[in-house]
Amino acid sequence: MRKLILLLLSLTVSVAIADPLTVSVLLTPNQRSTYETVFADFSKETGIAVKAVLKKDAAYKYMLTQWLIAGKDTPDILHWQASERLYFFSRQGVLHPLTELWNAEGLDSQFSKVKHAVEDKGEVYALPLSYYHWGIYYNKSLLERYGPPPETWDQFIEICARIKRDGITPLAIGTKHQWPAAAWFDYINLRVNGLAFHQQLLNGKISFRDKRIIAVFEYWKQLIDADLFNPATSDFDWDEVVPLLYHQQAAFTLIGNFVAPKWPQHIIDNIGFMPFPKIASIARAEEAPMEVFMIAANTDQRQNAEAFIRYMARPEVQSKLNGELGYLSPNSNSIHSDDRFIQAGAELLKSASGISQYFDRDTKHNFEVLAIPLLAEFLQHGDIARVTIELEQVRKLSFPQQPQSSTQ
Repeated sequence: MRKLILLLLSLTVSVAIADPLTVSVLLTPNQRSTYETVFADFSKETGIAVKAVLKKDAAYKYMLTQWLIAGKDTPDILHWQASERLYFFSRQGVLHPLTELWNAEGLDSQFSKVKHAVEDKGEVYALPLSYYHWGIYYNKSLLERYGPPPETWDQFIEICARIKRDGITPLAIGTKHQWPAAAWFDYINLRVNGLAFHQQLLNGKISFRDKRIIAVFEYWKQLIDADLFNPATSDFDWDEVVPLLYHQQAAFTLIGNFVAPKWPQHIIDNIGFMPFPKIASIARAEEAPMEVFMIAANTDQRQNAEAFIRYMARPEVQSKLNGELGYLSPNSNSIHSDDRFIQAGAELLKSASGISQYFDRDTKHNFEVLAIPLLAEFLQHGDIARVTIELEQVRKLSFPQQPQSSTQ
């Protein structure tokens, strides 16, 4: 009996002093309580304590390198972004592969459309957690004067030209921080050349002097030559042009659904959403940047970390988390909130042939930091030869091991 009591006391002490599972989260304003609630639900169900490490954008990105590359005070679970931003770390061996867990849980059936963004060279390295859709938002009452939302590029150009003749800016964009310009390149390329070509391009495998890329810039140049964008685009941040829409000073803007909190409640019913117009007769892919959870390779709590991943993969958990955050769940069995824009995004992505992560997440960091400013400058000068030559120079610099593909 004495031995049994001592054993029970030993187990009690070991449980009491067990380290909590540390989970880092990249936060935007007002998200703390949502994550903390979900983590508390996990702890209640499993008995595994969670310590959240919550940081905002710049601080988080700095710490992520310290945690994973320097190996300093690394959390067990790390929140991050899919595609090349994920593979930057997985290729350095600092992430625990989730392939065995993924297969055991049968996650292919629930995450089939987004698996490519977390899998590299046959290994899965992260759990898809949240994503948000991109598309064109517009002023409904303004557009009604000209007809229904355009479905094709030619219809889009024609309506924009009529709006322009009436003294209203057709297209609003703010490129003070340059990255919004990449959305126009991404979408035109996806509509002209398709997702597989787009991914090959951003992996450095195709020349920017390729005729198929020149065609992309020719479509974009139609908008620039017709003066369809607001003046002085580089003077404005992305959200500083949003009021142009609800004041009927602009008709359309191409942006992600993170814009939703920017719409004042008294005008939100007058804001519509539509997919980027069709250009070529190819499968329709969409932009949907995705957040993920990764397990650090050096964790000493692998069993608990995998329990956390299994829990966060469940459709009802993802439904609750993303419903509160205003995002979409990448789990195909999840239920989305009844928000009008969330429902529109869910339908858009459900019917898409594939998902792109956005220019800066689908390519190497040292390429995108040089390439995106060139895309923003193209809005100002519209010189196709100049931008494609400059982008090709950057491609050769950033992807020296890639074959120098010939143009077609």
